[in-house]
Amino acid sequence: MRRQPQISLITQISKKFIFFICAICGFKCFFIGLMPVSFDLLAESLRPNPVWEINTTDTSLATTALKIAKESYPEIDSAYYLKKIENIIENIKTSLRDETEPEQILKTMNIVLFNELQFKYVQTGNLEYISLNKVLDTKIGNCVGLSILYLCLAEGLHLPIYGVSVPEHIFVRYDDGDFRRNIETGYEGMFTPDSYYINMHGKRISQASVKHGYYLKNLTVDEVIADIYLNRSIIQKEKGSIEAALKDVNRAIELHGNDAVAFCNRGVIYEKTKDTERAISDYNKAIELNPDYAPAYYNRGSLYATIEVIDKAIMDYSKALLLDPSSILSYYNRGVAFKMIGRSDLTIEDLSKAISLNPKFAAAYAQRGLAYAESGEPEKALEDFNKALELDPNNTEIYMKRGILHADAQRFDDAIKDVTAFIEFSPNNTFAYYIRAKAYRGKGDMQKSMEDYNKVIELSPRLAGVYFERGQIKNQLERTDEALADFNTSIELFPYNPFAYLHRGNTFK
Repeated sequence: MRRQPQISLITQISKKFIFFICAICGFKCFFIGLMPVSFDLLAESLRPNPVWEINTTDTSLATTALKIAKESYPEIDSAYYLKKIENIIENIKTSLRDETEPEQILKTMNIVLFNELQFKYVQTGNLEYISLNKVLDTKIGNCVGLSILYLCLAEGLHLPIYGVSVPEHIFVRYDDGDFRRNIETGYEGMFTPDSYYINMHGKRISQASVKHGYYLKNLTVDEVIADIYLNRSIIQKEKGSIEAALKDVNRAIELHGNDAVAFCNRGVIYEKTKDTERAISDYNKAIELNPDYAPAYYNRGSLYATIEVIDKAIMDYSKALLLDPSSILSYYNRGVAFKMIGRSDLTIEDLSKAISLNPKFAAAYAQRGLAYAESGEPEKALEDFNKALELDPNNTEIYMKRGILHADAQRFDDAIKDVTAFIEFSPNNTFAYYIRAKAYRGKGDMQKSMEDYNKVIELSPRLAGVYFERGQIKNQLERTDEALADFNTSIELFPYNPFAYLHRGNTFK
C-alpha cells in the first residue's frame, strides 16, 4: 500500500534527483543556446517508485550515505548528522509555508540551501566532497556530495525524487509526471535541459542508450548509491589504493550494471593490475552501453597501443576524436601510434593539432621534434626540442634527444652539454655514455672519449661495436696492445664485422 504524504502541499509534488560524476571529471557547464532534442524518454516500465512510496521500514538514503561515509570516517555519529539534515528540512518547511507550485518549491529549496545556508560547489573529486558528513560540516561539496544532500532533504520532505545519470556527471531532477525539471546542484539549482547532457562533447549519449534506459532515466535508490561507490572508487584509484578501488567499483556495477562510466573505470583498474583481458572486456562493455562515450575508445586505444596492437589503437583514437574533436590526448597518442608504424607525416599532423589545442604541451613538442628528425628536418626538430625544454626544463629525456640531434649535426660541445645533463639524472644509462663518447671523439678529445667508452663497457660488457670503436681510439693513442685486445674481443662477440678484421690486421703491421 502506498503511504500518503503527511504534508498536504507535497501531494502536488513529485521530485527527482540525479547525481553524477562531474565532480570527478571536473568540468563546468554552460547552458547558453541549448537546443531541445526529441527523445523517447522514461518509459513507464523504467520508472521506479518515487521516494514518498518507499516503505518506512527501509533504510533512508541519508542513513545509507552516512554508513558508506563511516567506512572512511569511523568516528561519525550518524544521529548527529541526521539531526542536521532534519534541521535543514524544518528550515525549508518554514520557508515554504503554503506554497504548492513545484517550481516555487524548488526555488525555495535552492534559496535555503545555497543562499541562506551558503552551501558551495567545488569541482574537486576529493573524498571529503562526496561524503555526506563532510558536506554537512563544511558546507562544501562536488556534484555528488551536493546531490546526495539534496536527495536526502527531498526524501525527508516526502518529495517524489529520483536519481538520473549521464556520463561523468550527477545532477538531480524533479518529476511528478506533469512538471519535470533537471536541477544542477553545481550551479545553485539551475534548471537544465536534457539536450545539454545528450550533446556534451566527448560524453555524448546515444539515442539507443537513452531508449534502453542506460542514461537520463529515473534511478532507483540502489542505482543512486552506486554512484557514491563509483566516485569513491575513482578517488581510491587516484590515490593508488587499487584493491579498495576495485572493491568499490564492483559494488557500483552490482547496484547499477548499465553504467558505461563504471565499466570504463574498472577497465582502468584492471589495466593497473596488468589484467589486459578483463580491461579490454570492460572497455568493450562500456562501448556497448554507450557507443558515443569517447573516453572508452580512448582508454581501449591506449591499451592496444601498450600491447602494440597499433592498428586497433589508431582506429580507437580516431573514433574518440570523431566523438570529441577537442581531445588533446587522443591527437597526441594517435600521433605517437602513427610514429610507431613509420608514418612521421601523420605524426607531425596529429601532434601539430595537439599543440594548437594546447600550446604548452611539452611532450607534444618533444615527440614532434623526433618526427621532424626522422623526416630529415633537423632544424624544425631542434626548434621543437628547445620549446619542449622551455616548457619542461626538468624533462631529462628531452636533453638526451636534443643531444643526439646536436651530435648528428657535429655540434659536439652542445651535444656533450645536453647528454651530460641527462647523465646527471640517469648515471647508469649505457647509451648516454656512448653518445657522449662519440661526441668527445668528434671534437678530438680522445682521453675523455676513452673514459666514456670504458663506462659503456663497464655497464654493458658484451657490446662488440664499442670494443671496436675503443680499439680505434687506442690505436690513435698508440696503445697498440690494448687496441689489439679490443679488436679481438669485438670479433669474438660479433665475428661478422669486416672492419674489425681490417683494423686488427693493420694493428699487427
